[in-house]
Amino acid sequence: MSKLRGVVLGALIVGGSVYAMKGCLSKQSPDRKVGDSFEKVCSIAKKNVETPERGVHELGRYFSAHLGDLTGAWGDTIAMIESIPDDERHDKRAHEARDAMFKPLRACQTELLEFAQAVSEDERATELMNHAGERLGRTIDIIFGDNIVDGKGHIDIGALEHALVSR
Repeated sequence: MSKLRGVVLGALIVGGSVYAMKGCLSKQSPDRKVGDSFEKVCSIAKKNVETPERGVHELGRYFSAHLGDLTGAWGDTIAMIESIPDDERHDKRAHEARDAMFKPLRACQTELLEFAQAVSEDERATELMNHAGERLGRTIDIIFGDNIVDGKGHIDIGALEHALVSR
């Protein structure tokens, strides 16, 4: 009887270990999470080429609900890559992350361009996009201070550092 109990106990331990490892190993990488977000953006764009105003609203709702997840996954991706001590492995993983994140956008670039064209040709959709961009700019200015974005739309790291330290 003790031999049978040992076999059963061994099977449970092995089975439990495999189950636990499967759960750990199946955890999605943060770069893949970014890619999944971009797949959703592509889906919204594809679905709304004929209805650009609705598409702008849908994208706004999506980013309002998921921007924290997306920016967190970006940060987690960078942290994951920067934790790799070997430079060659580091660079290889960075290339893999780039490919995983942007593959969905490359796959739907035609639809994204079609959607962007539809938005630009729809007065109300264009107004909504412009308003959203202005609001985002104001939010960044209020949080980080004026002058952190240069005339080309690039973040000035020195100005950002000063804004973070002085606030």
